[in-house]
Amino acid sequence: MDLIRISLVQFDVVWESPVSNRMKLDQLLEPLTGQTDLILLPEMFTTGFSMNASDLAESMEGESVNWMLSCAKKCHSAIAGSLIIKENDQLYNRFLFVMPSGQIECYDKKHLFSMGDEHHYFDCGNKKSGCQI
Repeated sequence: MDLIRISLVQFDVVWESPVSNRMKLDQLLEPLTGQTDLILLPEMFTTGFSMNASDLAESMEGESVNWMLSCAKKCHSAIAGSLIIKENDQLYNRFLFVMPSGQIECYDKKHLFSMGDEHHYFDCGNKKSGCQI
């Protein structure tokens, strides 16, 4: 029987600081190299659950997506988590599934958390299946 090794990475996110959070994750992920098949990161792992979406948004060509691509290759495992993405003048809480091959699958959160006012700051996804990059 084939087994899949999954690593859940929970950490104290530095509020609205993508650089600090990527640096912290670099240290946490290093021991996982070659030891896991899938690394799962928290929702909005680069910033915390911030509604400051317009200031914190990145593009799909931005630092955090490139960091995820680099980590997937370095760790020889898929890595997944969500972050704030701006695309076509819309802001999304986008879940990315990045494979070591460089392929990216994504899903824009469709059911936004209204009690946290997420629906006032993010556009909801409108696709059933997500996207491929």
